[in-house]
Amino acid sequence: MPLFFAAAEKTILRIACFDFPSTFNPVYATSETAQAVTNKIYQSLFYFDGQGKIRPELVAAVSRHEARLEISLTLKKGAFFADGSVLSSRDVVATVALLKNPLFEYPYLADLDFLEKIEVIDPLHLRIKLKGKFAPWKNYLTFKILNADEIKSFDPHKFRQHVPMGSGPFKLTRRDEPEGFELQGNPYWPQRGSFAKIRYSVLRESRQAPLKLLNGEIDAVEIQSDDAKTYSQMKKWQKQFRLLKYNKFGFTYLVFNMNNSRIDRNLRRILYNRLLPTRFLDIFLQGTGEKVFSPFLYLSAEKRPQAFPTVALSAPRKLKILTNSESVVRKQLVLFLCEEMKAFNIELKPVFVEYQTFLKYLKQGNFDLAVSAFLLDMDWNLKDILASDGYFNYAGFSEPEMDAVLEEGLREMDAEKRRKIYERAHDLWLESLPLIPLFNLNYYMGVSRAIKIPDDRFHLIGSCGDFFYNLQGW
Repeated sequence: MPLFFAAAEKTILRIACFDFPSTFNPVYATSETAQAVTNKIYQSLFYFDGQGKIRPELVAAVSRHEARLEISLTLKKGAFFADGSVLSSRDVVATVALLKNPLFEYPYLADLDFLEKIEVIDPLHLRIKLKGKFAPWKNYLTFKILNADEIKSFDPHKFRQHVPMGSGPFKLTRRDEPEGFELQGNPYWPQRGSFAKIRYSVLRESRQAPLKLLNGEIDAVEIQSDDAKTYSQMKKWQKQFRLLKYNKFGFTYLVFNMNNSRIDRNLRRILYNRLLPTRFLDIFLQGTGEKVFSPFLYLSAEKRPQAFPTVALSAPRKLKILTNSESVVRKQLVLFLCEEMKAFNIELKPVFVEYQTFLKYLKQGNFDLAVSAFLLDMDWNLKDILASDGYFNYAGFSEPEMDAVLEEGLREMDAEKRRKIYERAHDLWLESLPLIPLFNLNYYMGVSRAIKIPDDRFHLIGSCGDFFYNLQGW
């Protein structure tokens, strides 16, 4: 069996991040840093590639029997856990059973509602039974596969603190909270990779990032937008590291409290007219991102906005606008907007609170307007946000026709027909305007010039991806 690392002189990749993961258990990894780490330790049946397309990771072949709502999966040969045991269909079934067990409190349990049954056919073959037609079924088979023998008798409470084995290219070998942690190569990984270890260090201050790269203390780190602007003027920085642009699949948005009678459709349209058909956001962004014209991101480039007819407000409308204090961009946008809307008789008072309080206020509906952001699954599905019972429906938006269209979109298996459905959903959103998508920021990774950068690196990252997902190509 070929070993992943045959030579002792294989290199160490030093990555800096801005927080220490709250967990290394993939079942509970919800933060971006935690997910980035689990992507290197574990594998999924499917994953999203650097262009946002769903691709097989552990799956070799798929066949569907649409009438019976059955899907057959064939696993790839040669996947091994870090103890040398072979990954088989039994491990997939055991993982699904754990995730669906409410005692384990999997945060995305609702994402598995479409699964009626999953069963082993033989070590490399599985059969999935759907509850009904469900177009994005592959998108929800991106959870990490665990070892059946290891998890079969785990106490749910103790499991939270456990770091299970994975079948990915690396395994966790050191934790030094809060300073950093280290991954080492899985000796049973069948391919030959570029790095023997990945050493993560935690930076408490983002402005340290370019200096750490400049001094050769790290090899890669996310660069904040202000420093990205400075990069073009700093020849010394350019000699030491490259700046690679990428995007996250999501957007910053303005949400309205639909339960507040003072925030009527006319007022929402006045704000829409100022934000999207004009150059207001272009001037604010100054090249740091792109405007988003539809909450259904795949339509955004085609749905150019037209101004609505509105009625001028006869008296000042005083409202509070909420955002979290840690986000510099959102704070600046709120302050810009407060000044801009005075001319339209809309007096906005900014309210800045720390992130956890911000989330609590959103869920409680304790706001008039709020500026927040979504990092989304790479799909059309926005039920969480625009459906009446959506978990992230902070607007309190409830429209039976929208609910029906969103449900229809989930059930339509034909890609072109599905697109037409979401064009109707776009029109329904535009009619009601419970929220206004604003922009998708550009993000930047600084990478040492000593590191070879592959042509097929990640350019687009969804809610479960990361910039170094395809690390084996580096």
